[in-house]
Amino acid sequence: MYFLIVAIIFYISLCGFLAKAGYPFWNGLIPIYNFALLFVILDLKPILLMILGLLLIFLPDGMIVITLMYVFMPFLISYRYGRGFWMGIFTLLLPFIGYPLLAFKLGNYY
Repeated sequence: MYFLIVAIIFYISLCGFLAKAGYPFWNGLIPIYNFALLFVILDLKPILLMILGLLLIFLPDGMIVITLMYVFMPFLISYRYGRGFWMGIFTLLLPFIGYPLLAFKLGNYY
């Protein structure tokens, strides 16, 4: 249940992340396109999104990939929006508070 709540809050926060980056707000609602834009904002290659998708399909235990994304994504987002290491720790420990703060309140893009 906790993971579902965090996933829903992250999905809603994607709209704020993309709006801060100058993209239209509704781009955060399109399922695969929003992650591709997030990867562009984080200066990651969009091919990495395809590789992660293939790993989720073909690995016997795809939760390894999801766990790695769950651990590293708060740090990447907090650094990109100018908040640093401690906001990354806060977002990792309390993602249902940290992601909306980064998306709608704290930090600037570039």
